[in-house]
Amino acid sequence: MSPFAKWFAVAPHDVLNELSVAVAEGYLQGSLLYDFCNGVMNGIITAVVEVGMTNDMPQPAFSLYQAFDQGEWFRSNDPPETDPSEKYTKPVVEEIMRTLRD
Repeated sequence: MSPFAKWFAVAPHDVLNELSVAVAEGYLQGSLLYDFCNGVMNGIITAVVEVGMTNDMPQPAFSLYQAFDQGEWFRSNDPPETDPSEKYTKPVVEEIMRTLRD
């Protein structure tokens, strides 16, 4: 357990999951832009994977990372005006968050 986790008595996977959920909620509410959220998720993926190497993969952190990752590129079959974050990221984030609430 990291010194931070010991100090606050919080497991690393809980910190990663809570941060990921907060980012996803901000994104869906429109208070956080996709680029910011994607940057946060890219910033924590190493920690998510490291925690997943010795424990279960932090969920929903890993799934939310994957959802934001889908908005990073254009697909060759999409029209030029397509916003990949709207088309690919938002529906997956909405589904993940809906599943968490149920």
